Amino acid sequence: MRVVPLIGAALLKSLCAMADDVPAPSSPVPTFTLANNITIPLVGLGSASGVGYLHVNSAINAGYRFIDTAQSASWGYKEAEVGSAVADAKMRYEDWKNGDSNEYVFVQTKIHPQDLGYEATKTAIQLSLERLHVTSLDSVLLHKPRCWEGVCTKEPEGTWEDSWKALEEAYDDGLIRSIGICDVDSRLLDQLLAKRIKPTIIQNWFDPFNQDKQLRERIASINKQQDEKGTVEGKILYQGYSTMGTQWKMRGYDTSPVFDNYILKNIAKKYGVSIPQILINWATRQGVMVLPASTDASHQEANLNSFGFVLTDDEIEDINSLDGHPRGKRKLRTFNNGNEEGIEKHGDPNKVQVHFLNHVPNSPVTVYWVDGSNPDNHLPMGEMKEYREQVNLESFHGHEFVFKDNNGKLLHKVSVDRGEGKRQYFEITDKTYTPTSTVAPHLVATLCPLEGPSPAGTNEFRRLFCFPNLTLFLHLSRITLPHPTMVA
Repeated sequence: MRVVPLIGAALLKSLCAMADDVPAPSSPVPTFTLANNITIPLVGLGSASGVGYLHVNSAINAGYRFIDTAQSASWGYKEAEVGSAVADAKMRYEDWKNGDSNEYVFVQTKIHPQDLGYEATKTAIQLSLERLHVTSLDSVLLHKPRCWEGVCTKEPEGTWEDSWKALEEAYDDGLIRSIGICDVDSRLLDQLLAKRIKPTIIQNWFDPFNQDKQLRERIASINKQQDEKGTVEGKILYQGYSTMGTQWKMRGYDTSPVFDNYILKNIAKKYGVSIPQILINWATRQGVMVLPASTDASHQEANLNSFGFVLTDDEIEDINSLDGHPRGKRKLRTFNNGNEEGIEKHGDPNKVQVHFLNHVPNSPVTVYWVDGSNPDNHLPMGEMKEYREQVNLESFHGHEFVFKDNNGKLLHKVSVDRGEGKRQYFEITDKTYTPTSTVAPHLVATLCPLEGPSPAGTNEFRRLFCFPNLTLFLHLSRITLPHPTMVA
């Protein structure tokens, strides 16, 4: 077994040699053995926030042995500087393999979605080899499974599947030791598991308010099966990005709701540590690798020293209960032809009160919001367990929702159009809609706009954020529904 060590006598000796005044991690950092039999720490340094040469150098001196970078400079990555810092520290994989170092820093990079496609991915791999000053790469992920407007400056030549074939061949040739992809949902995971070479690593958005439980449970089940077989082959590492809540700022919040949460504040106060240390401890306890980015040496050291306390089962459950319930101030926004023009003012002309009613007999229906930055990422907003039960939300023009049954089967999609009124009702039925050609049965969402004052008790709605529309097959018919008198 090859190990990227993070603790133990060898590390302590190495750290003392590098800098006498840098404290070693106070308690062992949890590790994970990848499907390729390489063991890595579950705490790495993220670098999407302008982390450069000096910051990587300080992280290596603090004891970090995993660094996550990417090719996308527009997202704040400095891949070449990461490569230079690791090379100058003589902590590359080849330095260790050649006997020039007792250990090495595992460096993971990611290919920009505009380079999806077989040949484009081959070229991108060569670019990372050059930037990182290596002859082989520790890990390469596809940064996104697709492109969308505003992210890519050019149309990709192919799909993520074309890129995956290129990654498989690079793996076969020894150019890459681990392959994976970001922003994976259950459907994409099914496709990945059918590939000749399965993903070693999957990286998804993960924080206390977006815990991605369904996918993590699937991965945990796969890993448990492999453990029972006594093998690491086929195991998948789940990495979380934006664990400190930074994604919420991109979705309209003034600040990360993570740092304003009273549960997290109270737990941190009890142990005399920071909220990031609580989150790192909590996440790794559940087998999630975290990649907090920091350009501050003291914060880097603190993040690595997040294991000098043990969260109780009740505290773990308290944090788990935050899933899906971010709180905080969201900037009011307006939209011009579907494009956000962030403005600060009272009242938003694009706001819509939406009411989803379950009209599917004997079938619970769950409402999911579609993440515009990753349309395959569906976040649960509420469940209608009974016939005629409702889920009421504060939405905005351009929002999209999907509806799924208990088995996770996609039933239908709807899109919110402010032009249909500031209060809208979507009745989810089991009618079959057939467009110009025969298609499989769909649940049909019927829309009835209704202007007027909010019903009693409906002034509190779960907040969402606006993203671009998708192409949909949707049968809309206007119906008249009574004002609801209860809120689900």
